[in-house]
Order: sequence, then C-alpha cells, then structure tokens
Amino acid sequence: MKTTLKTTCIFLLLSISLINVNAQLPYLKKEKNVTQFIVDGKPFIMFSGELHNSSSSSKAYMEKVWPGIIAMNLNAVIASASWELVEPEEGKYSFEEVDHVIERARAEKMKVVLIWFASWKNGESTYVPEWVKTNIKKYPKVKTLDGRTLNVLSTFYEENEKADEKAYVELMKHIKAVDFDNTVIMMQVQNEVGILGSERDYSPIAEKAWKSSVPEDLISYLQKNKGKLFPELEKVWAANGHKTKGNWEEVFGKSFYPDGYIAGKPRSTPKTDDTGFDIYYGFTEEIFMAYYYAKYMGKMTEAGKKVHNIPAYVNAWLRQPGEAVPGIFPSGGPTAETLDIWRAAAPAVDFIAPDIYIDQYDWVLKEYTRSGNPLFIPECTLTTSKALYSYGEYDAICFAPFGFDGRGRHTDEEAAHLGDTYNILRNMEELIIANQGSDKMRGIMIDQNNPEQTIEMGEYIIKASPSARRRAINYGQSEGQLSAENAALARAQAERFTGGAIVIQTGKDEFIFVGYGLNLRFEMKDSTKIVDIASKDEGTFINNKFIPGRRLNGDELRAGLPEQTSVLKIRLYSYK
Repeated sequence: MKTTLKTTCIFLLLSISLINVNAQLPYLKKEKNVTQFIVDGKPFIMFSGELHNSSSSSKAYMEKVWPGIIAMNLNAVIASASWELVEPEEGKYSFEEVDHVIERARAEKMKVVLIWFASWKNGESTYVPEWVKTNIKKYPKVKTLDGRTLNVLSTFYEENEKADEKAYVELMKHIKAVDFDNTVIMMQVQNEVGILGSERDYSPIAEKAWKSSVPEDLISYLQKNKGKLFPELEKVWAANGHKTKGNWEEVFGKSFYPDGYIAGKPRSTPKTDDTGFDIYYGFTEEIFMAYYYAKYMGKMTEAGKKVHNIPAYVNAWLRQPGEAVPGIFPSGGPTAETLDIWRAAAPAVDFIAPDIYIDQYDWVLKEYTRSGNPLFIPECTLTTSKALYSYGEYDAICFAPFGFDGRGRHTDEEAAHLGDTYNILRNMEELIIANQGSDKMRGIMIDQNNPEQTIEMGEYIIKASPSARRRAINYGQSEGQLSAENAALARAQAERFTGGAIVIQTGKDEFIFVGYGLNLRFEMKDSTKIVDIASKDEGTFINNKFIPGRRLNGDELRAGLPEQTSVLKIRLYSYK
C-alpha cells in the first residue's frame, strides 16, 4: 500500500502528540520517611553540577563547556535562565539562552534544572532587565533605616512581583511548548534571596506591614505545628505567650543584636565570635522578611505551575559563623531558622535547598531534612566525600558542586575524582534507590574535624578512620630531621584529608562499601563475640550489577578503601 506525504505528516503529528500526552511530568513522591524524585516514571537521583552563573548565556561558550560536563558523568546539569535575557524589552521575549541548553542536554541524554535569575540573585537585583533597573519609581527598591536605597527590589510592591511573574510564566509556557520529553525536570525560583545591607526593608509600605498584625496564614501554621517548629522559632513564640494576635514584635518579641550593631547597617557590625547556629540576632526582622519573600515567590511558583506543573524549589544562602546578623547574610532568605515561615507562606514551593559552603555540613543536612523536607543540594564545594555522605545518610535527591565548569574552585584531580565516583553511582543507582529510607544504607564522612565515625548496621558496628598514612623517606636525615618531616607531613595530611563512603547492607553478614580514604574496623554489638572477614572482593557496578574483580586476601585483607573511590563487597562472620 502506498503512503501519501499528507498521510505521513498526519502520522508524525499524531506521534508527537502522543509523546506529549504519554510523557509523564516529573513529580515528588513521598512514601513513609523518604521522598523520591520521579522522572520518566521511575525514581531518579541527580548526580549533578551547577554551572557558573553566566555560562549558559552563550551557546558558543557552552560548546566549550559540554565536553567537561560529559567527562564528569553527570546525568543532570543545573543551568540558568536570566530575566534580562528572556525579556530584554518589556513584553518582548527571547528564549535562545534556554533552548540551546535544552537541545544539547537532550542530545547528551541529560536532564536540566533551570534557575530563574530574576528579581534576586545572591541578595541583590542584578539580573532584572534594564527597563526594570532604571525605572525605580515603578519598580521600587529596599530602603534602609537612614533612607538609603539598596540594589534590592522590594518584596512589598505589587508591580515588582507582577512583572517578574509575567516573565516567569512566559518562560514556563515556552518550556512546555518545546520540551516534549521532559528534559527540564525542575525549576529553581530565584537564587539566594534576601536583603544584603539591612536587617529589613524600611520603605513606607514595609513599615506599614511591620506595624500591622502578623498575617493569619502564618499564625494558623504556627498553631498547627506547635511543638514541631524550629527550636528558636518555638522559643521566641513561647516567650511571648504563643500569641495569636499582634504585630511582629508583639508575637515574636523584640530582637537583640551584638555589641557595636548599628540599626540599618548590619555590615558595620564587628565580626562576632559565636558559631552563628546558637544565637539568632535580629530574628524578628528576619522572620518578617522571610514571610514577605516567601509570599512573593510562592505566588510566582503557583502561577508557573498552572502553566507547566513541574517541581519547583528555592535555595538558601546560609548564615555564616561569625557573620550571624541578618543583612550580612541575606535577611529573609530560606535559612534553617525560617523554613517554617517559608512553608507557611509559600505552599506552592515543593522544598527548600541549602547552598553549603560552611564547615558545619552535617548540621546543615540535619536542619534541611526537618519535617520531611527532602535533601537537595544545588550548590556545594566539590568534595566527593560530601556527595557520598549525602546520598548514603540522607537519601539526597541531588548533589551539585557549584562552578564545576570553571577554574579556581577546585583542581582537575578533584573534578575527575567526583566524575569517577558519579560513574560508579550511576551504575548502581537501582541499589541505592531500593535502600532509600532504610537502615540498610548509611553514609560515612570524615575529615580533620571529625577523624573517626562509628555506625551500627544489623548486628555489626563499623568504625571508619583515615586510611592515608604518609611518612617521610629516609635519605640519610638525622632522626630529629626525619621526625620533623613526618610531623609536617601529618599536619599537611590533616589539613587536606577527607574520606567518605556509602555503605549498603545486602545480607545479614554482607556489605557493599563505595568510597575512598577509609580504614574500616568491625565489631559485634554482642561484645562477647569476635568478628572477622569471611571474604573480601573488590569490583565495580555495571548496569546495576556487581562485577567482582580481585578476591582480596593476605596483605590486602586488612586494607581499607584507597584514596580513589572504589567498590568492596565484604562478608563477615563471628565466633566466640
């Protein structure tokens, strides 16, 4: 039978329509104590990285970057879409910046998370179009206590939110139109929002809101979650009698500040000695700003989802040790202490993600998995142990070092190490997914601040410590010289050392270790028993199947995980 051109065209159009109908939109699925990210109908873990801010603005530049992306074995990339490029003239849109990322990622069989750089990026408003920047009367900015204007769009003016939302909705419409196979799986709305340079907005409309009653939706949330709130929020609300009516200071109390603090000028505050995680300066002002930032972004997110309903999140610039005054870090952003405020004011936002550049890594992971918030790390230092620990201990949806495509933030060796690790993890993804939310999977991470970690799994106690033991070579030095050189090597080792692993218990006495830089010791919970190694196989995973390599014994039996990520299958036995 002959097929006409017209018939062929109709068939192709119907096929494309069926693809669009059958392609299931990505979504988050929560079961029991774990949230999984469902992409193309099955759980998906992002082994990812975030591009430098301006990389994706140029197709020509990105062509130089893609080989490095591919070499790192990413299955998803986090890239930006900026308002100034999407809407260079009011009402006129261009999506070239977005399209070339989608098309190339699709060709490489990768997924994309897009960041909407718009009203705020890192606490300032640099990515707004020129027609917004130059029209301060129509698009007002934050005012300080002494009347200065900051380069930060005010959350309190409807024209700001309406203009941003309109462009965001147009972007979501475009993604829906061109992304027939769901290459774009998630949106990040804005980036590290909050006010830099003032603890709060002192513009006239903000002052009116400050003196007004705390909105009912926030009060209702506090009442429903009483006893489960962030400890400091619970504390200040309780100190004021759990009030349900009153202005911000009446409900949450008057904030306190460190010595030398000047109202409206937090950056002039002397650096404090506190850690930043036990003293909450300016907390009422931070809560106030968090509510109105969340309201603004919640409206945008909801409007975008009505057009194209894929998950959306917001990310946080964390308070820094010694810089714990709001306005030094962005006041009002989704920090750990304001997560409850954001949940109350922006229910359309699916989760809140931390950007982690501080040493208190485990503290951050604990705080950002409160109340079922899934762990998604869109920015972090490129440290392989942190990736392993996040996936193993906290069932992370994503780990993404920032600026992996550029120099200066990490070495080529560090990038290659993470890339090799991602390759292993991608080949064993089904095993990781099968153990998420279970005590059968744990994470280990050690460094100079935490040189040993102990975990319990089944009947066993597993102790991890650094595997590297470098010593100076004796080329005829005196005993004193050799001792001094060894001490210097030990100090250098401590300064740079990290190690980590994912541990999965695959049987009563059998464990898979995927990691590096660790010595492993085993004990029984029953202290009357002695534990030993029955067998030890090195190997790897290919297409989710463990492929054994050498059977290790003799000198290698007691060796741990080497300095490059490796896979070990260890069977244990016990006796008295």
